[in-house]
Amino acid sequence: MKKICPSITELQAFEAAARHSSFTKAASELFVTQGAISRQVANLETYLGTPLFMRQNNRLLLTEAGEFLLEQAQEALRILVDASNHIVSGRGQRQYVTISVPPTLATYLLMPLLVDFYREHPSIRLNFTPHDHQQNFLANEHIDVAIQFGEGAWPAMISSYLVGKKQAVVCSPAYAQACGLQDVSRFPDATLLQHFNVPHAWVQWFRERKLPVSTAHLGPNFGQYDMIIAAAKLGMGVGLVPRCLVTQPLRSQELIEPVPTPELARQGYFLCVRKERSNVQAVSTFVNWLMSLDLPSYVHTQSRPA
Repeated sequence: MKKICPSITELQAFEAAARHSSFTKAASELFVTQGAISRQVANLETYLGTPLFMRQNNRLLLTEAGEFLLEQAQEALRILVDASNHIVSGRGQRQYVTISVPPTLATYLLMPLLVDFYREHPSIRLNFTPHDHQQNFLANEHIDVAIQFGEGAWPAMISSYLVGKKQAVVCSPAYAQACGLQDVSRFPDATLLQHFNVPHAWVQWFRERKLPVSTAHLGPNFGQYDMIIAAAKLGMGVGLVPRCLVTQPLRSQELIEPVPTPELARQGYFLCVRKERSNVQAVSTFVNWLMSLDLPSYVHTQSRPA
């Protein structure tokens, strides 16, 4: 008997590959091999009788048919996920929230606070989806709430500033002493640890202090702030990071702040809520709880030396 529609497995493989523009990343997300993704997409193309992808300069692009199917597949999969979670919850209303959070922020700030949330709201399940700073999270229909690092402008989302504009220059005590970093004029001699997604942070910091940018010793680039923090602890250089990520290392004096950074950065962490989900009770409960914490004040208290 001829099947009357594609299988869920085929649609999941196609949706993930289209969202990531990569069979490899889709395979990693779905915990299967790249070959399995390729076969599922090929089966889907055979069933539909038309190509869904084309390759151009080693890039995976959607055809017109692929773009149409992606929109429909994401909506269909979202409906199935919502229905499944509704049944699993055993309640008359949705009791889960799907969240995308940068791993460094989750580890250093959010996770310690979630104990209180679960104590207050034991029936709400939080599902943490893999976070990719470069991904278009608006295209991922499964995400209800995202914490994004940026300037706060994301279409179709309600965004509210959380924390992160307050910066800190940090390094190990030994590195600060060796380089004489209590004197700001010595910073051009230090190795400056950089973040890929904030490439001009040190340049702006130097300009604020009227230091010659041309003499800055720009060191290695990292894709996550936790890597910069780890490198700073090991004495590899000095990092410019959101203060909210280094409260505990500053408190224990594993890291120190050799000079103050009073000015606020343009970018920070924003809580982004999909507009059409903002009135879902579980989503609004989590959002209201997180916004009520006054994270900047919490960070200030936690970063004081013990």
